[in-house]
Amino acid sequence: LSAIDKYTKNTPFQTTQQPTGARKNLLKMRLIVVLLVGVLTIVNGFQSTAVRRNTSKVQKNLKYLGKSSSSPLFMPTKTLAASTDGGDSKVVPDLPDWDPTNWTPKRLHNTAFFRFSAMLATIGVASYAIGSSPVKVSAKASATIHILAFATWFGSMAYTTFIGGITMFKNLPRKTFGKLQSKLFPIYFNLCAITILLQILTLNFLPTVVTKKATVALGVSLVMTVLNLFYLEPTSTKIMFERYALEETSGGKDTDKYKKLAANFGKFHGMSSLTNLIALCGAIAHGFYLATALVV
Repeated sequence: LSAIDKYTKNTPFQTTQQPTGARKNLLKMRLIVVLLVGVLTIVNGFQSTAVRRNTSKVQKNLKYLGKSSSSPLFMPTKTLAASTDGGDSKVVPDLPDWDPTNWTPKRLHNTAFFRFSAMLATIGVASYAIGSSPVKVSAKASATIHILAFATWFGSMAYTTFIGGITMFKNLPRKTFGKLQSKLFPIYFNLCAITILLQILTLNFLPTVVTKKATVALGVSLVMTVLNLFYLEPTSTKIMFERYALEETSGGKDTDKYKKLAANFGKFHGMSSLTNLIALCGAIAHGFYLATALVV
């Protein structure tokens, strides 16, 4: 027994406990998650209180009108039209004027500065949680920017091409759809160009197997996007509004000018769609190259 006791004292036992560093990182991650959940809960609580307060006021005013709706999208104007019995117009007390650009109060967490700061802070917190050195943080942050830029680019293209555009085309009047697209497309192509540039600038922080092939895919997509941004889309929009102007005139659709505009619009719109499709194919190719780096 004394020999066994001596052996057990001198022999280290293997344990299933995690290393001290791993336990600390795990505790950090749990603490960060708890803090984030707490902050989001508090912010959501303040916002929910404000929404309930505004909703109750709207419901009160709508009840005064004999209607039932709590959506701010259907909020009536302050002054109603004259009643059918010939009376004067009614003014609903305490009902705010409808302003489509400001139907909810501005809050700190809804500002662009706060959102951008939150994204940067997320990278910093994640780097601190895994205990990376400043050099590694720089490389990992650049790779993170690359992945997020790719996700934003591909997601925007997929949604605009297959969901947003088709849904609006089927459910909006033709001219309303065209005017809306004339506002959306410049923002869309600018976003695509910026995210592609971010990916090109951060390629050096990715594995070599991705860098060599991705340069071609991203380069082609950037050329197609810039061509759309500065030439094809503005030209198509200009022709579209010229068609709309002729349609407002008597017999405008029967003129040779209108027929020529219709043909040119079809040509430029087709080229714009084709270049957008080529850029989308480049995004899919780059996504495939990124996936090859994940599979060993």
